[in-house]
Amino acid sequence: MHEIKMYNKHIKRVYRDNNNKEIEQLVLAVENRFNEKVISPSGFKRLRNEIEESCGVSISVSTLMRIWGYVKNKAVPNKSTLNVLSKYVGFNDYDMFCSSDVEISRHVMSKHVEVIKDLEERDHILLQWQPGRKCFVRYLGGGNFVVENREHTHLSVGDTFSCHLIIAGEPLFLSNVVHENSAPMIYVCGNNGGVDFIVYKKE
Repeated sequence: MHEIKMYNKHIKRVYRDNNNKEIEQLVLAVENRFNEKVISPSGFKRLRNEIEESCGVSISVSTLMRIWGYVKNKAVPNKSTLNVLSKYVGFNDYDMFCSSDVEISRHVMSKHVEVIKDLEERDHILLQWQPGRKCFVRYLGGGNFVVENREHTHLSVGDTFSCHLIIAGEPLFLSNVVHENSAPMIYVCGNNGGVDFIVYKKE
């Protein structure tokens, strides 16, 4: 509970110091993909390494700490830094992120699945999001899935992707998406309103 209070304090400081709701939403989107609430120096180091590995661009730990409000800062973050963070969560740049209407709450998780902890190989999940999108996926192990059926989504049967945390009511960030033999990419489900899901355990 102490960590949750600390986290909420930092997020409120992000909004107060930068006076920008979009930056607050970007911070939450980054943590959603990172699958970790970043509240310590070691967490910022892990996040820096993850962003550099994913985007090929390095953001310093001190810069991340300022954006997150871990240290006090009244300056607006550099646009190029915001572009890198937006690219990390699946958008071309910060302007595209701001126009996407992604809404991520900062409330404590309720219904959720920690993939590696909660699922076994051959378990299935039905993912649903608006407007009328459905995707039935099979768990392959190691945080990886394959699409077995879909309705009204750009994902195709046979596509594979990685995901480690699914939270009801939040956007779902899929990484390493291989779509019809394309190069791996990022795909966001439920930009507006988040996703819902049903888990079907293997028999």
